[in-house]
Amino acid sequence: MQDRGAGARVAGEARGSTSRGRRSASGGEPVTSPLADSFAKALDRTPPSPGRPVKSASVEYKYREPHDAWGRSGYSMVSNDFLADVLAVLIARYGMSPVQSAVLLFCMGRQVEGRLKITHIKVARHLGVERANVTRALGSLENWHMIQRRANSWIVVNPLICFKGNGDLQREALEQLRQDVRAALRKHVPEMREDVVALEQAASESFPEFARPAVPEPRTRQLAFGDNDDVEEQAC
Repeated sequence: MQDRGAGARVAGEARGSTSRGRRSASGGEPVTSPLADSFAKALDRTPPSPGRPVKSASVEYKYREPHDAWGRSGYSMVSNDFLADVLAVLIARYGMSPVQSAVLLFCMGRQVEGRLKITHIKVARHLGVERANVTRALGSLENWHMIQRRANSWIVVNPLICFKGNGDLQREALEQLRQDVRAALRKHVPEMREDVVALEQAASESFPEFARPAVPEPRTRQLAFGDNDDVEEQAC
C-alpha cells in the first residue's frame, strides 16, 4: 500500500511538473500548440480554450481585382515622373523626334521583364518607317540611357523607367545590369580594376542609371490665361 501511495504521489508530481512546464514564465498563461497558433493567425482571433472541443474552423481568401488593360499584352510598371517630366516635355518641345518617340514606346510596350528580341527591320515595318531611321533612333535612346542594345537583336529597356514583371524580378534585372557594367568597365578600362572609387563613379554614370536629358527651351511663348483664339492659333 505504501508503494502504491508513493507511486501515486510521484505520478501526481510528474503531472504537476508537466503542467507547469506548459505555462509561460511571465504570466502563467498556457502555451498554445503550434496548430492552435496557426489557426489563431489565420482567423485573427484568440485560439479556443484548452480542453474545449472545436467543431469547425475555416479561412476565407478574398483576392484583389486584377487590373484591366486594353489588348492582350497586359500592362507594365512605368515611372510616372518619366512620363510627365521627361517624355511629355521632350515631345512637346521637339527634344525627341516622332521616330524616336515611336521606337521608345514600341520597345516599352513589347518588353517582358525589361527585354525584347527584335530586329531593326521588323521595328521599321511595324512603325512604317525606314530601317535607318530606327537604327538612328535606337542610338539616341541608348545615349539617353532609355534603352540598351545587346548582341543577337536583344534590346533592354531601362527597368527604372518601364518594366513588365514584379518588384523582385525588377530588382534582379537592375542588379544584373549593374554587375554587367562593372564587369565591362574592368575588362575595357584596365586602370579601373584596382581603382574602386573610379569604378563606382563610372558605374554610377552608366546604364541603367538614368538622368533626365537636356530639354530644349520652349519654341513658342507661354500663353496667358484669357488670350484670344487668334493668338493661341499663332502660338501653336
